[in-house]
Amino acid sequence: MPGATATNIRKADIAEDLGKLLLRQFCSLAPITKADDFGIDTIATILKIDENSALRELANKTFGIQFKSKSVREIEFIKDYEYNWLLNLDYPYFIGSVNIKDSSMEIYSLHIVNCLPSLNSNCNGLIITLDEINENNQQDGILTLSLGEPVLTLKISETANTDLIYKKRDILSKWIDKEYDNIKVRNIGLTKGYNWKTNEAPFFDTVNKIFTNKEDLSIYNESFDFIDAVLTELKMFNKDRHLQKGINTINTKLKQKGIELFLLNNYETMIKDKLEI
Repeated sequence: MPGATATNIRKADIAEDLGKLLLRQFCSLAPITKADDFGIDTIATILKIDENSALRELANKTFGIQFKSKSVREIEFIKDYEYNWLLNLDYPYFIGSVNIKDSSMEIYSLHIVNCLPSLNSNCNGLIITLDEINENNQQDGILTLSLGEPVLTLKISETANTDLIYKKRDILSKWIDKEYDNIKVRNIGLTKGYNWKTNEAPFFDTVNKIFTNKEDLSIYNESFDFIDAVLTELKMFNKDRHLQKGINTINTKLKQKGIELFLLNNYETMIKDKLEI
């Protein structure tokens, strides 16, 4: 509209700019343009000082973040494509709740979403809230889920405190590690749940596993590479005959289910080739 702009859009843009500024204290940012914005405002990469040169920062872990004004307390993933997009993200995703009044940001992890391996089968839509609620509830297939406390807070007033900034950088790094771990294994119906207090490192809480009334053959296919690597490693470096027998039994059973382990079943050839080299 010529000669005017929408107040709410302007406030949202300011909140996003402030969120980016706060992250720049220890991150390199690759902003997403509005034309390409599908739910992530910025791809951020944590930077750490090179131990061999204080004049160089090294790229470390990468994650996505969506900035919201402090007044926005709920985010909906109700439509099929919204919900499926969220559940199939292959990198950690955070929500930055930006308070323009005091130049601060609360960062929320979607860990509670990611550590529920059965979420996709139990509901068909999701509303995440940044406020505490008495209990998570589901209505008409739509689950309302609280993300819990923010995992981290950032403030402009902390900028000069290098030790504090680095401490918060390391806490966020730990969260990113935990999220990547769950992303790797969630398709086999198993995740690890963590607990936390704001501005403190997450700590292990529980293992979550889907149990069904029948064998889920897709788990074997999803974990094919892990099974192959583990059994091959055990075969190479543990010569106990009982263990070798157990490995062969597992391999035979997997073959009966149509799972062919490439490394394990070509073990003798690989060892021969290695010796000849």
